[in-house]
Amino acid sequence: MKLPERLARIAVYVTPGAAVADIGTDHALLPVYLVKEEICQKVIAGELHPGPLQAAKSTVAFYGLGNQIDVRAGNGLQVLRPGEADVIAIAGMGGAKIRDILQACPSVLKEVKRLILQPLGGSGILRTWLLSNGWFLTDEDLVFEGGRFYEIIVSQPGVPPEENKKNSGDGHYFESELYLEIGPKLIEKKHPLLISFLEKQIQEMENVVKALERARTPAARQMQCNWIKKIEFFKKVIACQLSAKPL
Repeated sequence: MKLPERLARIAVYVTPGAAVADIGTDHALLPVYLVKEEICQKVIAGELHPGPLQAAKSTVAFYGLGNQIDVRAGNGLQVLRPGEADVIAIAGMGGAKIRDILQACPSVLKEVKRLILQPLGGSGILRTWLLSNGWFLTDEDLVFEGGRFYEIIVSQPGVPPEENKKNSGDGHYFESELYLEIGPKLIEKKHPLLISFLEKQIQEMENVVKALERARTPAARQMQCNWIKKIEFFKKVIACQLSAKPL
């Protein structure tokens, strides 16, 4: 089957043979792909909302994969028992929502070996939570599809390998929360879409700064100053990406 690129890229990071749970599965496209491509033998597909839940069940039935894909109704990781999933994928939600889902079920999360997360905004919030709760950043990716960018964050529990520490919260990149908003791994590997990704964010931030020009309150002035500093930092990252110089 043909997956949207944003989901196909998530599948790339799934450990072959792992027990996978797709939380917020929607139409269960990712679970079906993982089974049909023989990446995984079994997948748990969790969905809270009745409409998407029924759509997921219909998709699984259409492909005749009911014995391999277990569609479950429930909120977040509550559809899982501890040890049921080695890998958890969560896509299509804001970073703060994904954070809330992860921290709501510590007994389940404790047994997980890899997280593959695709936040729709709020990625800095999510990275900060991961690094503060025993997870390190294994990899990051960007996908451009349907006129928008999608971020992918891959994370594993434990102490990061020595060579990754500077990129995972113990050194250079952790000096500013802005690094975590952009993505330390994206910066490190000079992702080919990173400059376009940052330029789009700069444009949106400049619109906010312009909208705040009429504001007179001290709070609004401070907010405008913060946005300007963020724009300057993002431009610095772009300049470093275009040159051989490190940040």
